[in-house]
Amino acid sequence: MTVLWAVALVVGCGGDGPSAPNDAAVVDARVIERVDAQIPRDAGVDAAEAIDASSESRIDALVELLASETDVARVDSALRDVALRDGWPVREDGRWLFATRWDGSPPRVSLVGDVNAWSTSAHVATRAASGAHWFVVIDESTFVASAIGAKYKWWGEPDVYRAPFESLAYGYDDFGEHGWVRPPSDAPHLERFVAFDSAFLDAPRAVRAWLPAGFVARSEGASRVRTLLLHDGNNVFDPGALFGGWQVDATLAREGWSDVVAIAIDNAPDRMSAYTHVTDVIGGSTTGGRAADYLRMIEDEVLPFVRARYGIVASGRSLMIAGSSLGGLVSIWIASQRPELAGCVAGLSSTLGWGSIGRAGGADTLIARWSGRPAVAIYLDSGGSAGSGCVDSDGDGIDDDGDGRDNYCETRQMREVLRDAGYVDGVHLHYVHAPGAAHDEAAWRARFPAVLDACDASGWAAP
Repeated sequence: MTVLWAVALVVGCGGDGPSAPNDAAVVDARVIERVDAQIPRDAGVDAAEAIDASSESRIDALVELLASETDVARVDSALRDVALRDGWPVREDGRWLFATRWDGSPPRVSLVGDVNAWSTSAHVATRAASGAHWFVVIDESTFVASAIGAKYKWWGEPDVYRAPFESLAYGYDDFGEHGWVRPPSDAPHLERFVAFDSAFLDAPRAVRAWLPAGFVARSEGASRVRTLLLHDGNNVFDPGALFGGWQVDATLAREGWSDVVAIAIDNAPDRMSAYTHVTDVIGGSTTGGRAADYLRMIEDEVLPFVRARYGIVASGRSLMIAGSSLGGLVSIWIASQRPELAGCVAGLSSTLGWGSIGRAGGADTLIARWSGRPAVAIYLDSGGSAGSGCVDSDGDGIDDDGDGRDNYCETRQMREVLRDAGYVDGVHLHYVHAPGAAHDEAAWRARFPAVLDACDASGWAAP
């Protein structure tokens, strides 16, 4: 069995010291149906179903499972079910259950956070029968701070602080990543659904959400927000990501985009295939060509899931899709295939020469294939430069044979293709060149406010 829930829980830790915190939305029936369709029918799910059917409390049933079940996969699957349905930690009748998987953990583990003044002795965890999990049940009457706005982590002896990667609501501070017992009601926060499984792509990946302050899931207000859908979700919120990440959450909060919900889909080991519409030859190997499957995952799984969970519209003019590099390529390709899906798409430093990098001929590149007329606004940009010139020395029709940087030549050529198709600058087409800018997250972070402004000017609007 593929262990999905655990995949995202065992990759590193959230900082080397403690951090000094609207209640998580309850999944409605449609989401539960969607989750049930995802979860493999195995022994672990049988355990989760037994918990659902039990007459005892959910917390007691989970504790019994953790205390008695020795099969790691069964426990993983049951805890993942909770992560998708309700989110961790679990609250019931004034009690809170916290649980995690920690491979190679230290001999003593505690739950630490604002609710116990970061005491390493107040709430010592119990090692589960599996040997790979830890859990602790805490009575709310012992909390020294409100659960709403309270940060927490796991602590291990002698002095290791570990982010709770299973937590539904989470954030970042000077000490790295932390979980929220319950997120603050007066500030934006992040949520995630770890190891979201797909019927169309093999590798699971997390789906993340940035929710503005005061957002109430499935409320009338939720139906009026704009949605931003981002690829490479691993890098768009985390300030510890490569080159500091995109920090989209900080940009949205700082620039006043309070009517936007951002959804980010993590990349996975299949990134080069999932983000490309045709195959190409890279390093002597043929790869790519599964963008159609990635689009099906977006349309048939991710967007229905977040619409049901949050009550957002996330389609048509209220939806914006953005990505960088290969993520930019797949964003623009989606516009060519489903122009009605979004009101605006943005490609930053997009790999628009894909299909002619190692393959002979350029007929399968998006530059050569484009045939759409203005139906969705498009933003294009790059850093770098033309170098000694944009040239097509192999005669395949793609200006990618010079020494230009950051896909500058291909992006400029794509701009001309769109102009020829009827796109008008400043109306349905926006093009930005940042001379000399690198091909990295820091450069994309710097340009992202301009991306938002461009799509806003071109009709990205509330439903």
